[in-house]
Amino acid sequence: MEMEFIGVILAGGQSRRFGSPKAFAKREGNSFYTYSAKALESYTSKLVLVTNPKLSPVFSQEGFTGEIISDCTEYAGQGPLAGIYSAMEKYSADWYIVSPIDVPFIDQAVIELLLSNIEPNVDAVIPVVAGKKQPLIALYHHNVKGLIKSKLDRGLRSVEKVLEDLNVHYLSIKDEQAFINVNSQVDYEKYIK
Repeated sequence: MEMEFIGVILAGGQSRRFGSPKAFAKREGNSFYTYSAKALESYTSKLVLVTNPKLSPVFSQEGFTGEIISDCTEYAGQGPLAGIYSAMEKYSADWYIVSPIDVPFIDQAVIELLLSNIEPNVDAVIPVVAGKKQPLIALYHHNVKGLIKSKLDRGLRSVEKVLEDLNVHYLSIKDEQAFINVNSQVDYEKYIK
């Protein structure tokens, strides 16, 4: 039986350190979020962008063709874990391929590598780059939804806390560039300009 994958693009952050919505910052003339969308779209039956309600119309105006949703009401604004849960709550799939919008060097090779490491009884495939876990560019099995909800219900918003209770395949990846996270104008100057 073929597995179904849904792509989840996390775009709900406030971009405080960046100073403006990072999703629409440009690299080579393209908005950051489009790199995540391009990396995921070939492997998914649906792309879901989770953002705050203020930005939803901007993504529509930009021409994003996937689904645009906000966090579930009870977890609104509670970070990436709430975004992952909200996509799982609204759309059913076997696996969810997650990416944030502030990784403008992400590419399909990384996603293919993650997908090729799905194993029976694994709840998540998490890359480790330069010794650091990257849980926001990762695969999550649908069976983790209940655990995520229970963590959020207890006020625990850390993805790391969820991983502690999962059977995780940690995958060492050498391609550091694909995981460059642009959080500030300093990062933007360093990596983009």
